[in-house]
Amino acid sequence: MAIPKIVFFLFMVFAFYLKGQSQPVPFEKIGELQKTERRPVMALIHTDWCAYCGSMKHAMLNNNKISALLNKKFYVVLLDAEEKKAIKFAGRKFQYKPTGKNTGVHELAQQIGSINGQLSYPTICFLNDKNEIIYQHAGYLNPEALNKVLKTVSDIYSK
Repeated sequence: MAIPKIVFFLFMVFAFYLKGQSQPVPFEKIGELQKTERRPVMALIHTDWCAYCGSMKHAMLNNNKISALLNKKFYVVLLDAEEKKAIKFAGRKFQYKPTGKNTGVHELAQQIGSINGQLSYPTICFLNDKNEIIYQHAGYLNPEALNKVLKTVSDIYSK
């Protein structure tokens, strides 16, 4: 009977570990989720090579305070701006667009992340349940600043 206790213990540790983490969803699932429960979408537009992007992603996924707020109030999407696969979102198909021999940017990242015609990394973009941009921020936010932005957007959206 020791094996079932070990399995139960491992399950509980895993469940506790996941409880504090936000669970990102793909853009393709947002429309379906909005039918169930209307929430703003928080998209982190990042690249694999950006250290600040990695730091913000880590805070979003692993900081208990931030993760709890994200899980409760938002749908979270992580969008690699250099993603090469097509993404269907809001009735459109967005593609990767090469800009040089080994460079390019995804149309969806440009569409929702550009501020004054510029896309920088990281950028967070909040969309309402109609897929309209309600707030954007270009640049790194430390966990405290990110938490403050999340609370502000959540409070405004819920009014």
